[in-house]
Amino acid sequence: MKALLVTGLLIITSPVLADTGHDHASSSSAASEAPAVARTIDIKAGSMWFDPDQLQVAPGTTVRFRIENVAMIPHEFSIGSASMQQHHREMMQQQGGHHGEGNQGDGHDNMMSSSVTIEPGATQTLIWTAPTHGDRIEYACFIPGHYEAGMKGTVMLTASP
Repeated sequence: MKALLVTGLLIITSPVLADTGHDHASSSSAASEAPAVARTIDIKAGSMWFDPDQLQVAPGTTVRFRIENVAMIPHEFSIGSASMQQHHREMMQQQGGHHGEGNQGDGHDNMMSSSVTIEPGATQTLIWTAPTHGDRIEYACFIPGHYEAGMKGTVMLTASP
């Protein structure tokens, strides 16, 4: 009976043990393709504001944004070019401001806009690589009414942040 129980447990758990979904090998191509984070930027999302609301980042730099929502309502942090932000804003308005919690890339990775939703009192992290061309990128909250109330900021792409 004991042997049968052990065998049953092994059969049930072996797929879980065999594939954790993570490749911890240092020679992993996925790990070698991920850009190294060069800088961490802390941002606070409050009642219709971001602090800071203006940043400087060197082109091509990979940044870790750590966004803390200090407000009593959910917020979003979306970063991308002006045209990508406009497209994201339109989609958020069509969807009533909901796209799911913590959606890095927001399902629009091909549009180079990345976003996360941050619940009140929570902190979310977003890894983003600055483009190598252009001079200005926008970040904003596109929950309906938030952008219009001034919840936005600018990243200036400069050689020395």
